[in-house]
Amino acid sequence: MANRDKIALVLAGGQLIFKQAPGGADALPLDEEELIACLPEEMRAKTYVVDWSRQPVTNYTLRMCSDLVQMAGTQVEEGAAGVVITCGTQALTEASYFADLVWSYPQPLIFTSSIYHTGTPGSETALLLSQAVRAAEAQACWGQGILVCLQDKLYAASELRHLSNYSRFGYAALLGGPVAEFCEPSGALIFLRSLRRGRVLNISTVPARNVELVNAALGGGDVLLNALLDGRVSELEGLVISAFGSGDVPPSWVPLLRKVVRGGLPVVLTSRCPVGRVQDDQDFEGGSKGLLEMGLISGGTLTPLQARIRLAVGLGAGLADQALKTYMLGE
Repeated sequence: MANRDKIALVLAGGQLIFKQAPGGADALPLDEEELIACLPEEMRAKTYVVDWSRQPVTNYTLRMCSDLVQMAGTQVEEGAAGVVITCGTQALTEASYFADLVWSYPQPLIFTSSIYHTGTPGSETALLLSQAVRAAEAQACWGQGILVCLQDKLYAASELRHLSNYSRFGYAALLGGPVAEFCEPSGALIFLRSLRRGRVLNISTVPARNVELVNAALGGGDVLLNALLDGRVSELEGLVISAFGSGDVPPSWVPLLRKVVRGGLPVVLTSRCPVGRVQDDQDFEGGSKGLLEMGLISGGTLTPLQARIRLAVGLGAGLADQALKTYMLGE
């Protein structure tokens, strides 16, 4: 195998694999030689490029994410020592979180991204690619699940939050902090802690297609929820509620949710807070206590976006009833 023990650099989009065209025209894709040239000389011979997709990450579906992760798994099965995936910033947290749910290989899978095109002021393509490849080579990254290389640090995909779309420092792990950091200019990778992963499903799991997310807002959501449930509820495979605070919704939502739960549709309750937790101490109409007693599934500390992905993966794996409830809590 020609690529045994090398690092696969998988291009799945993102600004850092494009360069600004002269005169401010549309960005142009970097070719394989230009990308490899961004790496330190000692890394070039042990890195190879897989040009998978250069479309915006907003075009992706969960099933495309599944295809991407399975392709990364193929690289490992064919001898790669690790994989780096470039990805657009807008859905980086979702794509990497999906991968974390199904990546069962011990070899590192590292996502990286940038808001800058290569060659523009502030561009960090060479730095990010070299750091990500260095992480993919590191024995300390084996068995850690999906890590995201940003801001001179490695973050757990399960903990990362996207806070700003225009800042280089727009990401944070609000509870655990980074897993590791790069000590520049030497490039040494310093680990700060180890991760405990929950249940990992099979990489071949095909996520459910129709899992939707509805957001609670003051005095809002009724029309949207009614339209969704009355018009196309038969197409839904699951539903996630992004609720207030501890998991509370407007009282007008209660009969609608009771109807769909009784119909057998899995409905997951989450908090819309950036660092939230569903609790069962709110005992009023629309409060979390009654919703959980009604049969909604607690999303625990999952963000609404994470819960949607996790529910789609769980349903795709055939989980139901108590097994699905346990999985949604990360157990």
